[in-house]
Amino acid sequence: MNKIPALLSALLFFIVMAFAVVGISGSYTPTQQDITSISKDLFSIYLIPFELLSVVLVAGIVGVFHTAEDDE
Repeated sequence: MNKIPALLSALLFFIVMAFAVVGISGSYTPTQQDITSISKDLFSIYLIPFELLSVVLVAGIVGVFHTAEDDE
């Protein structure tokens, strides 16, 4: 692996991330610590995206095992 492109890409990544983090405005202090509201939202409003994400993650895990099996 060529070290110069790897170092340049890592440097570019950290510069972009620094600008993104500095650009965040506002206060992120939680106003309430209630886990029941999170669970109600997760299993009512966000049920479909939650289930789709689980299917995508399982497919990714199966894909990783399939790819690793082919290398041997």
